[in-house]
Amino acid sequence: MNRRLSTVALACLLLFTGTRVFGQLQSPTPPVNIIIDSDMAISVDDVGDHAMLWALVNRGEVNVLAEVCSSANDYSAPLMHAIATYYGHPNVLIGAHQGSTPNLENSATSNYNQQIVNRFGIAGDTRANYPDAVTVYRQALAGAPDHSVYIVASGYFEPLQGLLQSPADSISPLTGVQLVAQKVVRLVVGAGFFPSGNEHNMRVDADAASFLYANWPVEIVNVGVEVSENVITGPDFSSTTTTDPIKAAYIQANGGNPVPGFGQVPLLFAVRGLGANFTVPGFNGQTTVENFSQPTPGQNNWFSTPQVGDSYLAAQASVAQLEAILNTLVQSSSNMPILGSISPTSVTAGSSAQTITLTGKNFFSDSQVTVNGSNRTPTFINATQLSVQLSSSDVAQSGQLALNVANSEGGGWTSNTINVSITTTVPTLSAISPTNVPAGSGPVTITATGTNFTTSSAIQVNGANLATAFVNSTQLSATIPATVTATAGTFSVDVSTPSPGGGTSGTLVFTVTNPAPSLASLAPNNVNAGSGAFTLTVNGSGFMNGSVVQVNGSSRTTTFVSATRLTAAIAASDVASAGSLAITVVNAAPGGGTSAALTLAVLNPVPTISNISPATTLALGPSFTLTVNGSGFIAGSVVEVNGTPRPTKFVTPTQLTAQLSNDEILSVGQRTITVFNAAPGGGTSNSATLTVIGLLGQLTAPSPGQVLEPLDVREPLDVRAEPSFYLTA
Repeated sequence: MNRRLSTVALACLLLFTGTRVFGQLQSPTPPVNIIIDSDMAISVDDVGDHAMLWALVNRGEVNVLAEVCSSANDYSAPLMHAIATYYGHPNVLIGAHQGSTPNLENSATSNYNQQIVNRFGIAGDTRANYPDAVTVYRQALAGAPDHSVYIVASGYFEPLQGLLQSPADSISPLTGVQLVAQKVVRLVVGAGFFPSGNEHNMRVDADAASFLYANWPVEIVNVGVEVSENVITGPDFSSTTTTDPIKAAYIQANGGNPVPGFGQVPLLFAVRGLGANFTVPGFNGQTTVENFSQPTPGQNNWFSTPQVGDSYLAAQASVAQLEAILNTLVQSSSNMPILGSISPTSVTAGSSAQTITLTGKNFFSDSQVTVNGSNRTPTFINATQLSVQLSSSDVAQSGQLALNVANSEGGGWTSNTINVSITTTVPTLSAISPTNVPAGSGPVTITATGTNFTTSSAIQVNGANLATAFVNSTQLSATIPATVTATAGTFSVDVSTPSPGGGTSGTLVFTVTNPAPSLASLAPNNVNAGSGAFTLTVNGSGFMNGSVVQVNGSSRTTTFVSATRLTAAIAASDVASAGSLAITVVNAAPGGGTSAALTLAVLNPVPTISNISPATTLALGPSFTLTVNGSGFIAGSVVEVNGTPRPTKFVTPTQLTAQLSNDEILSVGQRTITVFNAAPGGGTSNSATLTVIGLLGQLTAPSPGQVLEPLDVREPLDVRAEPSFYLTA
């Protein structure tokens, strides 16, 4: 016959898969990841197994990875689904054996499962509607953490054999043996007699049982029929068959009589370990099962060697003690509150007290409702309906309130949890105050006005939450930090309320504005035309880094000194000619603007004469050009003779020429020469003297006592020299 893996081969496999070496039977840590494998056919004890399974889930001791049906009956898997649905777990993964064997000893028949499916499940449902058992095994194992799964097998063995024989596939790159070695901690088998015997489950499925024990790569713990056959369990007969599928199944199967807990005792060990309930008379040996080709099919024998990880248990607790433990769990179907729905499922945050109706099963007049763990006394309506009042404080803020029902009788059960959502509608934002502040104004308190505000609502600036004070449902306030108001810009402001039921309002614009500049004085406030480029100091207020000085509306290079002072580079071309320059300061948007103007006067200089050439001329001579040297001359300077303007030519700022006609020198005498610059500024220069002399003397009558000196005709005549004849006294 097939033999279990040799010690050497097993060690190699364990090294490959990373499974731990066998040791003393260790207790699992809850919640225990369980795959339960039942036939759910010939005996009604499997119904009790599944009632117990979901009771352990309710107590937080078990996490069900999958349920596997190992019988060839069409209605076994659908009944598993009906029971799971009754307990509030309709989505559990269920796999159905799709083969036609085993079928010996009525193993594929049942006198209760189809009837219970039609009453409590989906009428007409069959195993054809469920995935294959081996596929479900592979899916459940592949998705589980390594070395975390406990399989409880109280049915037949073909699905487990199929699992071991399965190749790598799209579910997992591991073969079935590798998958079991990597994921499974322990297989707990509720079949056989130990240390040896011949029992129905192994007998009718002998080939599969023999293969399983010869090839299973990790620990097996056998809980033989000798441990469980005297432990009698059954439903609570005070419940009604119209609502309790567990009692209905027992009634349908055998008139309601309790039966041995063949699968419940192994499940108890799988979940709670040895404890005070079990001992281990046979540890770490080998189990063999004869197959159909051998003399006694299904005969099981346990040997102490080789040590390949097979053990078997005996009861340490009394039968009465085990029955007390198991019946509390099996009878959960009649006294465990099962919460199916609540109404309403959501309440608006901030609303007044609200009544919630809870619908389910197994409600009693002394049932309590817990709201986020706090006990509330409900109003008992009937066995399937309660109502409870939520206070205004319960619904003050958005979030989830966990509701469940607690029953004191039958073991102190608490139902599954259903959440009521405390929701908020999306807030609206209609106004903010203030809408703008000057840059650099520091922290600013802003008030938001709108609707649907809650204590969890927050004012946001550019999407960032501010620490927000709830005033009421229409008003919030928050402080905008100085970092936001430090520089000018526009910022989006909205109100956000977290989900569920919340959202974000529309936005309004909050503006940090630049100040409006104002001018107080200029230094200098006037310059001479043509004086060249210089630095203008502008004094005032509202200046900022970025303020620009303008000359007649044209920007000049500006240096920010302080909020009250700027300097600007004034070009020589700006002051090339006299006039009035409008000086303004511009701050950019937002806010900002252009200041009122101050006038920078560009003045003509007051001219100065240093000398003229010629300084002397002959009377009655021809017209000539007079050169005037000095300073402060401009293109519009005019040379005046005795206050009368003469045609003037600008040569340089230090020289002018003027055309004097012969009319100007008809008579001997002195002429006053001045230069005049027009306004602005300007004025008349100091004077220079042009002397007009005669050729032979004065052309006017001599004064008394004057005599006419003779002219020396030997010298050539120079009309510009001193005359040879002149009047003397």
